[in-house]
Amino acid sequence: MKNLSFPRLVLAYFCSIWRTVLSVFLALAGLFVLTVFYHAPMELPVYTTLLTGAIGGLLFASGFSRFAQRHAQLRLLANQCDTKLSALPSPSSLLDEDWETIVSALERNRLAAEQRDFLRRQDASEYYTLWVHQIKTPLAALRLLVQENPDVQSRNEMLQELFKTGQYVDMVLGYLRLESMHSDLSPQTLRLQDVVNESVRRVSTLFIHKKGVRLLVEESDLRVTTDSKWLSFVLEQILTNAAKYTPQGSVRIYTQNNTLIVEDTGIGIRAEELPRIFERGFTGFNGRRNSHSTGLGLYLCRQICQNLGHEISITSELGQGTKVCLSFARPRLLMD
Repeated sequence: MKNLSFPRLVLAYFCSIWRTVLSVFLALAGLFVLTVFYHAPMELPVYTTLLTGAIGGLLFASGFSRFAQRHAQLRLLANQCDTKLSALPSPSSLLDEDWETIVSALERNRLAAEQRDFLRRQDASEYYTLWVHQIKTPLAALRLLVQENPDVQSRNEMLQELFKTGQYVDMVLGYLRLESMHSDLSPQTLRLQDVVNESVRRVSTLFIHKKGVRLLVEESDLRVTTDSKWLSFVLEQILTNAAKYTPQGSVRIYTQNNTLIVEDTGIGIRAEELPRIFERGFTGFNGRRNSHSTGLGLYLCRQICQNLGHEISITSELGQGTKVCLSFARPRLLMD
C-alpha cells in the first residue's frame, strides 16, 4: 500500500465528512437568507459563522488527527497480512464492529488453511525423504552387484543408468531440503580443487565410455568459503549436463578471477531460451528432445548458489558449446 501525501490524506478525510460539512454550510446559508429576508442585523449570522468556523476548525483538526492515526494503524496491519494480523483498532461504531468481525473471521480461516497446507507439505516432505533414503539401499546393492560381476552384459551402460538414477534421487532430496537448507549448512574455507576432484570422480562414469569427449581438469589453488556438500551437488549437476549435451569434443574445468568455469563444446542452448534456463520445470528444446530431463537441475543450482552466497551464470551459443560460471567473489555465505 502506497503512502498518501498530506494533501491527499486531508482530501480523503474531507470526503468522509462531506455530508456534515454540507449540512453546516446549508444551515449557515439559510441563516443569512432569513436575516436578509427579515431585514435583521447582519451581526447575528456573521458571529454565528465565525463561531461555527472556529469550533468546526477545532473539530476538523481533532477528527483529522484521529483519522490519520487510524489510517496509519490500518496500513501497519495491511503490511502484516503476509504473516499474522495484529489486533485491529478499537471500533468507533456498530459498522466498524461488523467489519472487524468479518476481518477476524477471514483471518482465522486464512491461518487455519495455512496450517493445513503446512501439515500437508510436512507430511509429503517426510514421506518422500523416507522414500529417498529407502530407495538408495537397493540402488547401492545393484551398483555393487554390477561392479562385482564384470561378465554382465552391458555392464558399463548399467552403471551409467544406476548413476543417473542416483542423481535423480539426490535431486529429489535436494528439492525437499531446499526450504530448510540454512539449517543444513556447514560453511568452511576449503581448497576448491578438492571439491572439484570429488565431483569429477563421482560423475566419471558418464565420461569414461564417451570416446569422443575429453574431460580436462586444470589445477587451481583457489580457496573459497562454502559448503562442500551443496557445492558438490551443484558441480555434479553442471557436469552431468555437460556430459549429456556434449556428444563430442571436450569439457574443460578451470578457474579465473575467483570464478570456477565449466566449458564444453556441446550442442549449446538457443539464445531465446537463455533467460529462462534457471526457471523451475523449464526444459527448453534440448530438454524436450531428451525425455529424461526434469527441468529441476539448473533451478536447484541457482537456488543453492543464492543460499551459499555464490553467483551462477551461463553463456552459450547454439552448436558451439556452453560456459557455466560459478563466482565466489562474495565474501560470505548468506546465513539469514
